[in-house]
Amino acid sequence: MSILEAILQGIVQGLTEFLPVSSSGHVSLVQHFLGVDLEGAQTFTLFLHFGTLLAVFLVYRKLIWDLICEGCRAIADLFLDIVDLFRKGKGKFKPRFTLKMDRINDDRRMVFAVILASACAILLFLPLFGGLGLTDTAGEEVKTLADVSGYTSEDRDIVVEGICLLGTGVLLLAATSIANRRRNSAVKARGYVDYKTAAVMGVGQCFAAMPGLSRSGTTTTLGMICGTEKNAALQFSFIMSIPAVLAANVLEVVKMDSAGWAEFEAVPTILGIVVAAVSGVLAIAGLKWIVSNDKLNYFGYYCLVVGAIIVAIGIAEHASGVYGADFFRVLFGGEVAQPVAGPNPNFQL
Repeated sequence: MSILEAILQGIVQGLTEFLPVSSSGHVSLVQHFLGVDLEGAQTFTLFLHFGTLLAVFLVYRKLIWDLICEGCRAIADLFLDIVDLFRKGKGKFKPRFTLKMDRINDDRRMVFAVILASACAILLFLPLFGGLGLTDTAGEEVKTLADVSGYTSEDRDIVVEGICLLGTGVLLLAATSIANRRRNSAVKARGYVDYKTAAVMGVGQCFAAMPGLSRSGTTTTLGMICGTEKNAALQFSFIMSIPAVLAANVLEVVKMDSAGWAEFEAVPTILGIVVAAVSGVLAIAGLKWIVSNDKLNYFGYYCLVVGAIIVAIGIAEHASGVYGADFFRVLFGGEVAQPVAGPNPNFQL
């Protein structure tokens, strides 16, 4: 991978990870049209996520530290309650620890909500009912939602990315409409994420593993739809991403075999991580302004337009049997350097 390709993918990852347009979808499309080797690209993309995680830590470092401290205090309260229960008995026991959101402070509310949202990540690894009858490039059967995400990222079919971008666009426009109606009504949005909303946002984060479905866009809009104030929903969306994204990427690094490490290129990867972190910080600042000024609908229109274009290109690629950069060479009268196989046998309209 060249330095220029690493910088370009780092910028795309950093900006689109936080802007509500899907980082995985855009990085997948960039790799598709640049003709980047998919095995090497998967390793590189995996490490880019550490750059965007670094951006979240940099922007929310004080809040993250406060949440860690509050989580430790909650554990201490629970431990002291257990000790007091045995010492004083049930009659004289006055608990310090409670799960009731109306009786705890803002930091503890967020800690409990993040734990619940993160627990929803188990949905990624539950077997899909009936299976899909698909196998990935390693010959493994696609059984779970996590497998589906990996399968759609590593094949040449960009139609899925296009459809997911259309879904992101619909969600963004729906959330903007609901927020506008709520602002003009007597019903006020909550200033924090409750348990029900945390669960809904957690489930949304699982489905946002699909390339083309924006994680930040999906979770923030679901929070707004469930009645959470827009800035509170956005902040929670960033914080809830830390445990799930960190755990998923550390697990992938641990699982990497010798072939995966053979594709690892130190200089482009480190450069990509740094670029992703810097562009990620800028994207977070931009998204805060966008949400505060009710501009999410513009990204909704963007996702609808780009999604429709990608679906059209994907269908044309399948019809011609020519993919990625070669498709545009042929489209403008050039020749294919390396003939490729026909359409994906698993593709169906």
